[in-house]
Amino acid sequence: MATTGFWPVYNHLKETIAYAENPDKTVDRKFLDDDLWQALRYVENSDKTDKTMYVSAINCPKKKAYEYMLRTKRRFHETGKIVGYHGFQSFAAGEVTPEEAHRIGLETARRMWGDQYEVVVTTHLNTDNLHNHFCWNSSSFVTGKKYRNQIKDHRRLREVSDAVCQEYGKSVLQNAPFYGGEKATYWIHKDGGKTHRDILREDFSRCLREAYSPQDLIRRMNAIGYVCDFNPRHAHWTVRAVDWERAVRIDKLGFTKEWIMKELDGHKLWSYSSINRVAFYMLDHPIYKPSIYPVNKELKRLEYLLPRPNTAADVAALMIINLFLILMLLIKLATERADYTPQTPGLRKLITEAPKIEQEFRLLIDNKISSMQELFDFHDDLEAQIKALEADRQKIRNRIRRCSDEREKTALKQQAKVISKKLKPLRQQNKIAERIEHRAPELLKMMILERDLEIQAYTKQRNQNNYERT
Repeated sequence: MATTGFWPVYNHLKETIAYAENPDKTVDRKFLDDDLWQALRYVENSDKTDKTMYVSAINCPKKKAYEYMLRTKRRFHETGKIVGYHGFQSFAAGEVTPEEAHRIGLETARRMWGDQYEVVVTTHLNTDNLHNHFCWNSSSFVTGKKYRNQIKDHRRLREVSDAVCQEYGKSVLQNAPFYGGEKATYWIHKDGGKTHRDILREDFSRCLREAYSPQDLIRRMNAIGYVCDFNPRHAHWTVRAVDWERAVRIDKLGFTKEWIMKELDGHKLWSYSSINRVAFYMLDHPIYKPSIYPVNKELKRLEYLLPRPNTAADVAALMIINLFLILMLLIKLATERADYTPQTPGLRKLITEAPKIEQEFRLLIDNKISSMQELFDFHDDLEAQIKALEADRQKIRNRIRRCSDEREKTALKQQAKVISKKLKPLRQQNKIAERIEHRAPELLKMMILERDLEIQAYTKQRNQNNYERT
């Protein structure tokens, strides 16, 4: 059986296409679209595909897939924010060989997108569940039209995958929801975001890849903001982030206790009595330790700039713009520095929503909003403007229905179109303002929690350094 899904890859191509249009220049990756490039590099990762043995391409050479996708976009002048799509097809453990998995993935991609889009197909061998990754251009090389990404496309991918699996004699999921059964998850992925389970899956995979024992795995998870319950007597192992109310069963994410222990056993390349070997392994796979403490530093600075508040609501009112300033700083640090990542999983999730955060920050800056009360006033004013314009447009539409003069009707329709154009940016701003109102209280909690984790990490490292000196 195989599960499937996909999500859009976001970024802006306007500046990058302008640079890439010059054929005499070297195609330096820093000038090109980062999201599409990273997606292609991920699906072609040699550590996961056994030295790129299982990498294929449809409608383009696999070694020049990225350049061909950009060429298509240039040809049809496509510069939208969605530059491509990244999908997966995951098989049950032990059901397929790598060769079968790759052939099934290639045939699925041909039937799904092969008549319109350039596609890269790879088979990853780095987990017990062999899985294919698909990365395809958002623009058709035939017509130049954008891929629509509708709910029916996700359902069709499941249907095509099931049909191909059955042709190869593999089982399928009977009466299963086409996309995990959760509409909220579907819409988050559709917008290019990640759920808290996606973040946990990525963090756990990385820690498991570097750990050499269950205790070491727990230490690595603790270092990035998780609390683990790996009691061998418990039927299910669970993980809870410090900012979550409920724990998540690891086996629900595809990591069974047996498979985890098998992976850890594969990392035991030494005798436990050899302390030096463990020390060398830890040098090659160090536990994450913050090299900088930006949230603690910035919040300390704000204490001198802001008057002493009495309640948490006062803090939110005083600090809304400052919280977003700190968040933008964290996004910049996490993007530019390999030695920094927030310790709070919730903040790491927000960093994956950088385009939305930038929109919200720009709204605050452009409208000189520094407190929640100012945001509420701005939001009320927006809704009043929208309501007034909608009322004016409705009056015009009522006149259109009663009008018998075609010339007058055309003029009235044009007036309605002008109002509609005015409404569009106001509604966009209204939507962003609503997001900020919902995000601000949680953002404050996350910043305070991140500061506490930074203080704990700093104190632990300082005590350890003092112990080593004595």
